[in-house]
Amino acid sequence: MKKQLFSLLFVVSLLLIVGCNRPNEAAQVVEDSVDLTAVVQTVYAQITETARVAALSATATSTNTPMPTLTFTPALPTSSPTEAMSDTPEPSPTEAPTATATNNMPCNRANLETKSIADGTEININQTFTQTFRLKNTGNCTWDQNYELRFVSGDLLNAGASIIMVPKGTIPTWGYANVDVYMKAPATPGTYTGYWMIKAANGEIFGTGPSAASWFWVEVKVIDPDA
Repeated sequence: MKKQLFSLLFVVSLLLIVGCNRPNEAAQVVEDSVDLTAVVQTVYAQITETARVAALSATATSTNTPMPTLTFTPALPTSSPTEAMSDTPEPSPTEAPTATATNNMPCNRANLETKSIADGTEININQTFTQTFRLKNTGNCTWDQNYELRFVSGDLLNAGASIIMVPKGTIPTWGYANVDVYMKAPATPGTYTGYWMIKAANGEIFGTGPSAASWFWVEVKVIDPDA
């Protein structure tokens, strides 16, 4: 388009120069200028049409050219999740920790856990019965056949004054001894109480409780069912 405009300007300039140098041909120049004006208008129209077509082409190109489509690709995981497993089994609710003796524990200690004949139990005159003491070894010495239940005071109720606590085997620390004491109610009604303690293998007499000074006992109420 710029090249055509330059050619048009060149032709116009050339005609003006010729017209100025040849005055006798003025009429011919005027006549020719009419044709020149038509030429100029034709060239200008061509230039304008060329510019319009170029602009439309550019617009069409800009409108119809599809934009590139972006595709989203999710990132791959860097590692696979794993379950956390524990190698240490949980303790069963029924399991209890095992206690062990320590050097700072006294040798001879005991606790009375239960007894089979409760205090004030009614027993008929001349009736035999068994009082079972359940004793726990709370000292750091093992009980064996050299440990005895010893009567210390009160009513013996026809029982032996010395009874072996562990006829067989041994009772370690935190173990239990069930000691049976065979008794007989007297012939006279009334309340009878007998007190007991423990004799150790070394001859020490000890009882129950933290200081091993408490005795344990049998207390029964003897009645005459025919009275």
